[in-house]
Amino acid sequence: MLKICAAFLCAIFLSFNLVTANAWATGKFSQTCKDISIDGSTLTATCEKADGYTPSTTSIDLNPYIANLDGTLDWDGEKFALTCDNIGLAGVSRLRAECERGDGQTSLGTYIDLNEHITNIDGTLKFE
Repeated sequence: MLKICAAFLCAIFLSFNLVTANAWATGKFSQTCKDISIDGSTLTATCEKADGYTPSTTSIDLNPYIANLDGTLDWDGEKFALTCDNIGLAGVSRLRAECERGDGQTSLGTYIDLNEHITNIDGTLKFE
């Protein structure tokens, strides 16, 4: 009886894992999205949906997830756009900006890889 229960629980766990695997993916949005652009702090892209046939245009405001820490973009905080200018993309997944430092000077440029935490979940950009 114990072996049957263990096998049953294992089957449920594996089934759950397969069904939710897409939701557990971390980052790497650029692998399933195209036409990636940024306007201010808003990232927009056309992303594949789970069915593989229906592309979806989606946007995400990055301001709640990225901070300016003394002139450097960082995932630990928020509201980077308040103290950064010339925000754009360097390649398909790297956010670039010139950000104010604590001494009042502006950095020459700082980068953060959006693939680290931005993901495509069924055609919608999400932070993970």
